[in-house]
Amino acid sequence: MAKAGDLLHYAIARGGWERRSQGEGSQGQRYYDWAWSDVLLPGQRPADGFAQHLLIRRSTDKKQLAGGRVDFEYAYFLVHHRRDAALPLAMCRAGVRWKIEENNEQAKQITGLGQYQVRRWNSWHRHVTCAMLALAFLTIQRAQHYEQQATSEDGTVSNHVPEQGDEQGKATPAREMSAYR
Repeated sequence: MAKAGDLLHYAIARGGWERRSQGEGSQGQRYYDWAWSDVLLPGQRPADGFAQHLLIRRSTDKKQLAGGRVDFEYAYFLVHHRRDAALPLAMCRAGVRWKIEENNEQAKQITGLGQYQVRRWNSWHRHVTCAMLALAFLTIQRAQHYEQQATSEDGTVSNHVPEQGDEQGKATPAREMSAYR
C-alpha cells in the first residue's frame, strides 16, 4: 500500500494549490491549500455518472512534525461523487469531520458517552445508544430555548436577556444559556 506522501504527485501534476477557507473555527477562518485530481482505483470503477478524485488538504504554514521534520501537514480524502460536483462541495464534505468531532466531545462531556466499562458488544451498544439519545434530547431542548429567548413579543429578534431588577430598561450583555447546565 502506498504511503500518503507518495500521493503528492497528484497535487504537483495538477500544477498548484487553491487556498480556500473551510469555514469558521474557534480561532477564526480555517484556511488550507487544496488540490483535486482524478484517480483510478485498481479494480474499482466508479458508478455510472460518478467519478473518483483524490482531494488533498495542506496546511498553509510549515509546522514542526514528528521526528523533528518541518513540513506542511497533509490530509487526504478519496471522494466518490457525481461527475458534475465541484471542489467547494468536496471541501465542505471533508469539513464535516470537525462537526462530528465536536459532537462526540460534547457527548463525552455531557452524557458520559466515554464513561463505560463493558465486556460485551450488546452492553456497549445500549450505553452508546442511550448517551446519543440523551444528547439529541438536550440539543432539541437547547434549540427550543434559544428560539424562545431570541424572539420577543413584537416578533423581532433580540439577544437581550432581561434580568430581575432591570427597571430602567438598560440592555445587559447577552449571556449564553444552556438547557443542560
